[in-house]
This record gives sequence, structure tokens and C-alpha cells, in this order.
Amino acid sequence: MPPPADGGVPRLVTFVPKYCNQLLGDQYRAVLTQVLTIHRSWRKEPFDDKMLVDAVHDIVKALEANFDTWSKSYEDKTLSYLFMMNTHWHFFKHLKSTKMGEVLGDEWLREHEQYKDYYSQIFLRESWGTLAPLLSREGLILFSKGQATARDLVKQRFKSFNASFAEMYQKQSAWIVPDKDLQQRLCHLVVQAIVPVYRSFMQNYGPLVEQDGSASKYVKYSTEDLDRMLSTLFMPKQPRRTGSLQVRNSNGKINSAMTGLYRSASTLQ
Repeated sequence: MPPPADGGVPRLVTFVPKYCNQLLGDQYRAVLTQVLTIHRSWRKEPFDDKMLVDAVHDIVKALEANFDTWSKSYEDKTLSYLFMMNTHWHFFKHLKSTKMGEVLGDEWLREHEQYKDYYSQIFLRESWGTLAPLLSREGLILFSKGQATARDLVKQRFKSFNASFAEMYQKQSAWIVPDKDLQQRLCHLVVQAIVPVYRSFMQNYGPLVEQDGSASKYVKYSTEDLDRMLSTLFMPKQPRRTGSLQVRNSNGKINSAMTGLYRSASTLQ
């Protein structure tokens, strides 16, 4: 199963932690333990409650092992970083302070929180971080007295920035960060990586181009434009549906999804 094309969280990742938490919860754990105890008694084998916890733990760990495999299927490396940031953060946020989170431990959870920070930093460095050097002041100070030469350099740098910005913005407009708080934090970091540099370049060298009759050809964005555009990146286009552990019957009652229980029980052997 390929990962989401938009870099979001796979449905399997949203479903499995929720499912495992419900298995360990008060509503299902007693029933599941009783069924497994009976199943093992038929084979004259004892049942230890730790076996259930270990089996559920193995399910989550097996899912976690797929993260790297999924990320490597992206052709765009920066999108793979966004995917890893999203997925690790989802694991941390939705397992923290839960039954499953207690089983996995605080250290395991902190690792996923740290991975979120790690991949967000790489994402910024490898994508938006490459735009700021395009507005370098190198060479412009030397030509401060030769306005014609300086103007040509400024035009070239505006042109390079505009092309790279447009390409990156168009591409990443199709990517998402499902978690609202994380989306806002990431957008803030992107804005801070681009807007101050652009504002400074505009203040120092914009007048050289604005004197030209073709100024609009080179100065395509105001700082306000960039701030507004970058602040609305990565917003989910529509709610993502997730799987459910429960199935509602026609009589209105809710049954737990216990399909394949005996197959699951075999993992406890």
C-alpha cells in the first residue's frame, strides 16, 4: 500500500493505534482476555495477561517499521520528510496519555516527538531554505556606485527567486499537514525563513529595479503577498476518513470488530 500522495498520514496509521487502544481498554480487554484464555485452555496451555499486551505492542511496532519503507517510495525527498514529520507526530500525539502509550513508554513516545522536529528541520533546509541564498547581497556592495551594473544583478536575483518560489509554492500547495497546530507552526517557520530575507532585499535593492519601466516583471511579490501565501500552505483539502473498530448493526447495537480473533490468538503462542 503506497503512502498518501500529499504527504499526509496513512489511514492505517490513524486506525491501528486507535484499534490497539480499544483492545487494551476496559470495554474490550476483559472479553478478549477471557476468549484467549479459553482458546489456550483447549490446547492445555496457560494464558498470561502479558501475552496480550506484548501482542498488541508488536502490532504497533510492526506498523512503525513501515514508516521508512513508505518514505522511500516518494520520488521527491522533501515530500518524504514532510510525510515522516506528519506520521511521527501523529503517533506521538495520539498515543500519548493512552493505554497503548503506557505500554510503549515515555522514552519511545519522546523519540517520535523528536523525529517530528528532526524531519521538519530537514524539510525546511532542503526546500524553502534554498530560496534565501538566491537573494544574496554578494557582489552588490561592490557595485554600489555603478547603479546600472547593480541593477542588472538585482534583476537577475529577483528573476531567479520568482521562478524558484513559484515552482516550489505550486508543488507544495498540493501537500498537507493534517494536524492544525503543526500546520501553523510549520508555516510560521517557512515565513520566517523567507519573508525577512525578502523584505531586507527589497528595502535595500528594490529601488534600483523600481526605477525601471519593467519593474513589475521582476518585483512580482510584496512581503505581504509572501506572508499570506506561505501562511496558508499545507491545509487539508478535505477531512480524511479513518477506519473504525466498531460496526453498527441494523438493530442499532454496536459490535466490536473481533473478526479473525482466532488468527490473532495464534500470535500469542
